[in-house]
Amino acid sequence: MFVWRGDRPQVARLLAVLTFLAVLLPPFACSQFRTKGIVDLDGRAADPFRIAGGKVVVFLFVRTDCPISNRYAPAIQEMSSRYEKGAEFFLVYPVRSETTEQIRNHLKEYGYKLAALRDLDRGLVRASETRVTPEAAVYSPDGRLLYHGRIDDWYTEFGRSRQAPTTHELSSAVEAAIARKPVPVAAEPAVGCFLPVEP
Repeated sequence: MFVWRGDRPQVARLLAVLTFLAVLLPPFACSQFRTKGIVDLDGRAADPFRIAGGKVVVFLFVRTDCPISNRYAPAIQEMSSRYEKGAEFFLVYPVRSETTEQIRNHLKEYGYKLAALRDLDRGLVRASETRVTPEAAVYSPDGRLLYHGRIDDWYTEFGRSRQAPTTHELSSAVEAAIARKPVPVAAEPAVGCFLPVEP
């Protein structure tokens, strides 16, 4: 145990050791509390921050039976391709009653190529402050929530949409995060299907 005796060289050595250890620690360590309960479709524990390997992490919360999130499938897929060099996109299925078979069929039906995860204890839902599907959350590589909310303003309310979106909050947030700049908007309420209450 270190005891302070006014020994400056000893303090300097201690600070050097702590700095060295900080460099050795994986940059995703602070994300661990968010990834507890996250599994892939084979039921294996998954850490999306480690999978991303230092990229920005983008979660898209979806349901197999939500018509709004299903309409966003092409846009989600296009964005994941556009930003693949700087961001890793994940589909997150937070409804525990949806079976793996349903999810696999959903991925196939809508042509998704993204990695799919299940948030069994909704820890990621809570950390991302998600209320509906579809909803997005953008994280820095070290696990800081930078943006959460709607993909864009295509839907003005449930069942009512514009011909085309006029704002693009998710794209703007991802671009800023990749460039290591502050995101223009930190949160924007999403329109979609509310998550069911599950025991």
